[in-house]
Amino acid sequence: MRIVARYDTRFEADERAAFLRAHGIAAHVAGTSSVMRALGLRRDRSQAALQVMIDAQYDDAVALLADPDHKARTSLDPDELAAMEEEGTLGAQRVLLRGTLGLFVVLIALVVLLVIVAAE
Repeated sequence: MRIVARYDTRFEADERAAFLRAHGIAAHVAGTSSVMRALGLRRDRSQAALQVMIDAQYDDAVALLADPDHKARTSLDPDELAAMEEEGTLGAQRVLLRGTLGLFVVLIALVVLLVIVAAE
């Protein structure tokens, strides 16, 4: 993933991401860390970063943002884009489920350990 642009508001970044998706560019918006700014590690005041999911689409994304009439060479058809987004959502759900199950196992182990220690 490559950052195409940074925006002051999440709303503006989401709007630009929707524009890119409408042109077949796999775009994603990520929030930027205010902690980094507070620590002085980042000077820009942006709240959201617009990223392309496929590095090969970076040049087309930049060109589209500069010129809405640009004809993207690397655009995906709507079905490909939808399948990619669905795959990403399912992958995120699997990661979340694994993390939750792992935390549950650790908590059970801690409870068992505490019961054993208290029984002694």
